[in-house]
Amino acid sequence: MLLEFQVENYLSFKENNTLSMIASPSKSKKEISDAIITKKNYKILSSVALYGANASGKSNYLRAIHFMKKLIFDSARESQVGEDIEVKSFKLSSDTENEPSSFEMTFIVHNVMYKNEPNDVAFRYGFQVSKERIHTEWLFGRFTTQESLLFTRVLDDFKFGPKFNEGKRVFKAIGGIRKTTLLLSLIAAIKGENAPITHSIMTWFKKLQDLTDIADGNIFSITASLMDKKEMKDRIIKAFCLADICVESIDIEKKRVDPSDLPKFIIEDLEKRDTDLKNIHTLSVKSQHQKYNNKREKIGFETFDFAKEESDGSKKFFALIGPILDALQNGLVLIIDEIDARLHPTLCNVLISLFNSKKSNKNNAQIIFATHNTQIMNRKTLRRDQIYFVEKDKFGESDLYSLLDYKKVRNDASYDKDYLLGKYGAVPYLGNFENFIAGDELW
Repeated sequence: MLLEFQVENYLSFKENNTLSMIASPSKSKKEISDAIITKKNYKILSSVALYGANASGKSNYLRAIHFMKKLIFDSARESQVGEDIEVKSFKLSSDTENEPSSFEMTFIVHNVMYKNEPNDVAFRYGFQVSKERIHTEWLFGRFTTQESLLFTRVLDDFKFGPKFNEGKRVFKAIGGIRKTTLLLSLIAAIKGENAPITHSIMTWFKKLQDLTDIADGNIFSITASLMDKKEMKDRIIKAFCLADICVESIDIEKKRVDPSDLPKFIIEDLEKRDTDLKNIHTLSVKSQHQKYNNKREKIGFETFDFAKEESDGSKKFFALIGPILDALQNGLVLIIDEIDARLHPTLCNVLISLFNSKKSNKNNAQIIFATHNTQIMNRKTLRRDQIYFVEKDKFGESDLYSLLDYKKVRNDASYDKDYLLGKYGAVPYLGNFENFIAGDELW
C-alpha cells in the first residue's frame, strides 16, 4: 500500500511536494471511516483527489509517479545503454535547471520474507537523477519498529546494510554499475526471485497501475486484456448495465501483425521497449446492441465498432472499468488523470466510492486521481485529508497542499461551494471575456 510520495525539481514542481496517504487523526465523527485501511500500525487512506485550475500542475504530479515507476523498470535494460535519462527538471529558475530531480516513495509490501517468516514491511525508496546520471539512490526498510538502512548510493559510492546482502553480493559480483542504471533495477534484472527483498519491491511497483495510456490514446488495451478471462468479461458487461450504458455483449478481436508491415520507426520503438515482435497484435473491440422491428419486438442483435460507433463516454467507461475492477480484486494502486473527463458526475462519484467502501474494497486497493468534479468534494464522499489542491504561482511553480492544511475549516462546511468561491485557492482567476470579445479589453 502506498503511504507517501515526494517529488522535487520535476516539471512544474520546484520545491519538495509531498502527497500523504496516511490518514490524519479524525476530530469529527462526521469524517467517513470506511475510507481508512489499518495496516502495520498505520491508518491509510484508500483514495485521494487532486483539484486545481487548468495548467496548475495536477497532471505533472501524476507524471512524476509515472516517471519514477518507468525508470525503475527501464534503467537496467540493455536497450537503454548510451541513452540519456528522460527526466525534466523545473526550467523556470536558474537555481534548478541544471540540478537533479528527486523522487521518493514510501509503501508497505506484504509477506516479505524476513528471518524465514513473512512480514509486512514499510519501505522507503528514492533517487536523485539528471539526464546524465543517477546522483543518489537509497532504500530503507522498517522490518521492526526501527527503520533499517538497506543501501545508499552517492554517485559511485555504495554502502550496504546487514539486511541487504542480496544487493551487496550483486554489486561485488559485477564490480560496478552504469551511471544511468538504478541499483534496485539491476538487482532485479540479475537475481529475479532469488533476491527476495528486491523482488517483493518490484512486485509492488508492478501493482502501481498508471493509466497514462488512456490520455495517450491507447484506451482499450488494459480492459481488453482483462476480458480474456470469462469471469472478468461478464463483470465488465454487467458494470455497463449498472452504469446505464446498454450493451448486450462486448467482444475482443485480436489480429496478429507482421512486423515487416510496420514502419521502421515503430519497430525501433518496440525494440527499445524489449517488445516481442513475434507477438504483436491489433485489438478490435465490438459491442452488440439489441435490434427491434417496427413493432418494437426483438429481432436480433446489431454489432458496433466500439471505437468508431460508441459514445466518448462509453469508451472512457470501458477504459476505466477494467482497471478499477482489477484493482479492487487484487489490491492495486491506481493513478488516474482526469477521471471525470467524458463521464457523468454521478457515475464518477460511484466509481470513486467503490474504493471508500469496506464492502467493495475488501483487498485494500487505493486510487489517486485528478479531477474537476466538485460533486464528490463533500464529507460524505471524501475526508478532508483526502482532498488535495495544486496551485501554480506567478513564477510558474506548482504547490501541492491538503484541505487539512486549512485549520479553520468547519466540520459542517460545504467544501465544494467554498472551493469554488476561492477560499482554498487552486481556482482560476479569470479576466473579463465579454469585454475581450467585444474589443474593449485587448489584454
